[in-house]
Amino acid sequence: MNPHSRNRRVRRELDELLREGVIDATLHGQLLSERYPTRGWDWRSLGRWFLIFGAISVIAGLGILGRKWFDFTLTKLALIQAIAMLGSFGGAQWIKRAYPALAWSATSVELLGGLGLIGLTFTLGAIFSTGSGNWPALLLIDLLLLLALSYALRNALLLVLSAIVFFCWFGGFTGYASGWGAYWFGMGYPLRFLMAAVAIIAIAVIHQQSEKGVLAPFRGFFKVWLSSGLFFAEMALWLLSLFGNFNLENHRWHLTNGTELFLFNALWAVLNVALIGLGARFFMRMLTGYGATFLTIQIYTLFFAHLAKDFGLPLSLLIAGGSALGLTFYLERRRRERRHGPVHKLPA
Repeated sequence: MNPHSRNRRVRRELDELLREGVIDATLHGQLLSERYPTRGWDWRSLGRWFLIFGAISVIAGLGILGRKWFDFTLTKLALIQAIAMLGSFGGAQWIKRAYPALAWSATSVELLGGLGLIGLTFTLGAIFSTGSGNWPALLLIDLLLLLALSYALRNALLLVLSAIVFFCWFGGFTGYASGWGAYWFGMGYPLRFLMAAVAIIAIAVIHQQSEKGVLAPFRGFFKVWLSSGLFFAEMALWLLSLFGNFNLENHRWHLTNGTELFLFNALWAVLNVALIGLGARFFMRMLTGYGATFLTIQIYTLFFAHLAKDFGLPLSLLIAGGSALGLTFYLERRRRERRHGPVHKLPA
């Protein structure tokens, strides 16, 4: 096993032991710094992304060439997609058995099969269309199948794809049900997404607790659920803090009153501060990252929404850019101090 991957796995286990009180913070820090460092560049991580990108590019290229050279009907296209999808899942199983060391390659091929499943359902939808235009129903079918495959194959990448499909389906379904007939990427009725995010985060918490028992084979899957819920919540609160719980079908953003905007901004700020605190307490960098990133985004959003017009564009850009550079230098200095200790200036 790659030393970096091994060390990261051990560090996660040590974090869990610390949360459970089995070891104290001093021993935890000593083990992390002396026995299991994660410094250096992890080339395998880069290789995984190139593998995924390469596989998708090859399939896309073959599809474009096939469309150029052959006269496809929808039925022929569906047949080819079904063969490719089954070949992807079958090939992944063969890789797992023949080359156990290439587990990530097999996982990526399964992800390719999941993408093929989405393409196949839409092709079949076009073939058997009744003219209703209810395309979100196809995504719901994909969502249910991908969730089942994620757990059957123990594939976290398929679970990530399921989260993306859920986002598209939920927005498409609520928009379609509202009579719009289309998905609004402006996330109309963003409060709906916030409620969905709360439900997903609740599932993540239950999942994390169950991973110590019945869901032990799926250890770590809760992070996908948690990250998805936090992302939906952050994006929804971003829009709610700017426009309120708007409904493009009946009224415009500017009709939202200041009290509503203040309440959503306060809720967003409380969430991000809480995430930073929880991330520091439970040693979960994902929580800290979400909180710090979106708290910074909120500050910049409020600045450009309410103060920038009074300062003027040039001065506003100078303030925003200067503060960003200052924050970068501060974080870099803190990172160096944690790694090498405080830097003392030499006397003149």
